[in-house]
Amino acid sequence: MPAPDSRPAPGLLARALKTVGRLTHPETRSGKVFTKAERGLTRVASRLAESPTFLRLSGGLMRRGLTLQVRRTSMMEKTLRSLRVPTASEVDGLRDQLRRMGDQVEALGSQLEHVVELLERQEPPPAAEPTPTRPARRRRASSSSR
Repeated sequence: MPAPDSRPAPGLLARALKTVGRLTHPETRSGKVFTKAERGLTRVASRLAESPTFLRLSGGLMRRGLTLQVRRTSMMEKTLRSLRVPTASEVDGLRDQLRRMGDQVEALGSQLEHVVELLERQEPPPAAEPTPTRPARRRRASSSSR
């Protein structure tokens, strides 16, 4: 009878990683094919990365994409402004202003605390006032008007 294994059965991820390892191991047939394909693709990618034509084409595509994104954002902001809805850039600006105001309020609070400390140092402590033996009676407003 085999001894019970204290380790749990491998999960789906562990089994998948083992299978990938077996398939890509350089000594297996599939691993040799994988290594050969990887080397070939690396050479092609290297040649493309150094090709002025490819770089010019990919740069042009990136420029067009970014220009399109800028135009789309501009049109979206114009539409939002016409609807009197704050745009993302306006909200960002307000957020920055609010942060700066918070910093200024914090600095002002620190300055006020410092001023209060200086004033407390300059004032002599108040003398203890004698406590009256009997509390003074108040006149009632209704009894004096009769």
